[in-house]
Amino acid sequence: MDLSIVTKYFGFSEYPFTISADPKFLFFSTQVKEALAKCEFMARSRLGPLYMYGQRGSGKTTLVKLLLKTLASEPPYNVKLYVAANIKTSNAFLRDILELFGVKTERSYSASLRNFEQFLLEQAKAGKIPVLLVDEAQNLTRDMLKLIHYLLNFETDKVKLLQVVLVGQEELGTKIIQFRELASRMFPIAMNTMIIDDMRDMIKYRLDVAGYTDPIIDESQAEEIYKTIYAYTKGLPRDTVRVCSLVLITLAIKRLKRATLDMVVQAAKDCNLFM
Repeated sequence: MDLSIVTKYFGFSEYPFTISADPKFLFFSTQVKEALAKCEFMARSRLGPLYMYGQRGSGKTTLVKLLLKTLASEPPYNVKLYVAANIKTSNAFLRDILELFGVKTERSYSASLRNFEQFLLEQAKAGKIPVLLVDEAQNLTRDMLKLIHYLLNFETDKVKLLQVVLVGQEELGTKIIQFRELASRMFPIAMNTMIIDDMRDMIKYRLDVAGYTDPIIDESQAEEIYKTIYAYTKGLPRDTVRVCSLVLITLAIKRLKRATLDMVVQAAKDCNLFM
């Protein structure tokens, strides 16, 4: 079904349960607030790099996009987001980083590194704070992590010249822990699944953002419905959004406004989720 039809049926200002990483719909749970605060503090204080890891669908990409938006709005920060999807070599990784920051690349790997170091020194003199955000960082190879480790050597006596935030799935945490020299220089942030109260509040928050304040579920079954959603989604935001989206579509098709427990169970099964 065309989601615009669902949006019109409920009178939403915009569809509340898309799985795209839209910072507008990021629910500020205690965990998200703490993670964002740590990222902002480390970037502002220039104390050192961070790596954030967690299960697929735990909200990491949305959070890093919000961090990008927040820092980019402040004059001192020169912040770039890199998505490590199909990168093959550390040389290609370095060239991509330099191109993001508008730094000239060279045929020689070492010459490109010298160009980047000179750029970072010039940024420091100009009062700028370069920040590199790397999403999908679980795809970085050992050699690429070695490059990150090398870039962290660009520093003054007091601060790092480049702030780095690596964001990825659980494998990222494993890779960094196994690379002891890098692990000893980075600060970890683990993104865990939501507790049930946060999940319920996230659902309500998304509906509020979409301009919808009426109950979306049969209130006589509310407690059981939320428990069931949580049992199927295990507290993962993305899976919760997927289930809620299918429930809304079902309601629109049936010309109803209140979801029942049976609808939620069917939506979860259609999402290939299991209790």
